[in-house]
Amino acid sequence: MKKLLFLVLIGILITACGKDDSYDPIEVDTQAPSKPLNLAASEQTETSLKLNWDASSDNVGVTGYRIYQDGTVLPGLITETTITIQGLTAGSAYSFYVTALDAEENESAPSNTLEAFTIEQPLTFLPLLSQMGVFDGNLSDLNPSNGVQLYEIHSTLFTDYAHKQRLIRLPDGRSMRYNNTDLLPTFPDNTLISKTFYYNLDERDPSLGKKIIETRIQLKVNGEWLVGDYIWNAAQTEATLRETGSTESISYIDENGNTQNVNYQIPSKQDCFTCHNNNATTSPIGLKLRNLNFIPSYTNQNQLDYFAGLGLLQGVNSGSTSVLPNWEDENLFIQDRARAYMDVNCAHCHQPGGSVPQGFLLDFRLETPFDDTGIYANRGEIIARFESTMPTYRMPQLGRTIVHTEALQMLNDYIDSL
Repeated sequence: MKKLLFLVLIGILITACGKDDSYDPIEVDTQAPSKPLNLAASEQTETSLKLNWDASSDNVGVTGYRIYQDGTVLPGLITETTITIQGLTAGSAYSFYVTALDAEENESAPSNTLEAFTIEQPLTFLPLLSQMGVFDGNLSDLNPSNGVQLYEIHSTLFTDYAHKQRLIRLPDGRSMRYNNTDLLPTFPDNTLISKTFYYNLDERDPSLGKKIIETRIQLKVNGEWLVGDYIWNAAQTEATLRETGSTESISYIDENGNTQNVNYQIPSKQDCFTCHNNNATTSPIGLKLRNLNFIPSYTNQNQLDYFAGLGLLQGVNSGSTSVLPNWEDENLFIQDRARAYMDVNCAHCHQPGGSVPQGFLLDFRLETPFDDTGIYANRGEIIARFESTMPTYRMPQLGRTIVHTEALQMLNDYIDSL
């Protein structure tokens, strides 16, 4: 029995030795470097971006870095923790990440992914509307170009019963941002806002065509808003940039089949500043968040939420801001309708810093407490000015030449209720 056990042990030992003779050592990978940290961009220009990052504190033995742009590695090994990427396209979005390499070319995990933008070439007013990139196809069809977004406002400004198409175009990848108020959001540079004024030839059948008069455009350039007005030609094939005002005779058929004649006033550039300036700063009027907070005709979703879903608006939704009442909604209290109408039609001038000379102690902003508006003390003159068509006396003085009948009745009811 002992002899048998001895032979078994000898067999096991021989087998083990045979395995040792044929053993191939397993190669153990050298540990890769730690990934770079805090990749960020700075010094953006129209065609370049400067990237900066931090080396990990335990990155001993790192000999360089690789840069990945939009998933593709850029040629060359970078030995510093900064690089300026050249030859980019103005106003474009790019994605970057960085990896570290050691002498054996072991590559680290990627850094954080960075989304960065080059600066757009500053917008400017070109001589013709067709050059501004607002519309595609036949210009008079008013079809917004790709990236140009239609918008509507809840309570509208009166302009002699003209229709208005409102559009906004933001730079690629940029958005409007909540500004801690239900008034205007913060707009990125190179925002374009467009408003086109027109009349249907026959309100009973809009398919019969329209008479387009002007397309007003605002551009935000280097933090400031610029204004320009494009006046349409008689053939409705083009509109030309012009700074002087004029009067255009318009004739159309209203919903009741009656012919209406309007001496439509095209504003001068200075007229635009009269309404759009406050304390010598130019800004939009209608795009206040509270005036966008409703369900418009072009979608079945609240407009603020719709914009957020498209990436056009950040930091706010329909439930986190107020709503400017629609003055045409007869189901609302008369005071809410009247204050909303005054806010959107009059308050851009009648507020602190507005264009109305000192001494007219009126503040028509919706947020102004009633006792501070001056409405009650001036109630008689308010109605008299709304009833008037005299250029130097009517209110508003710009934007209308005829009486806004429906609004006047509503305002009369409001004044009578005080």
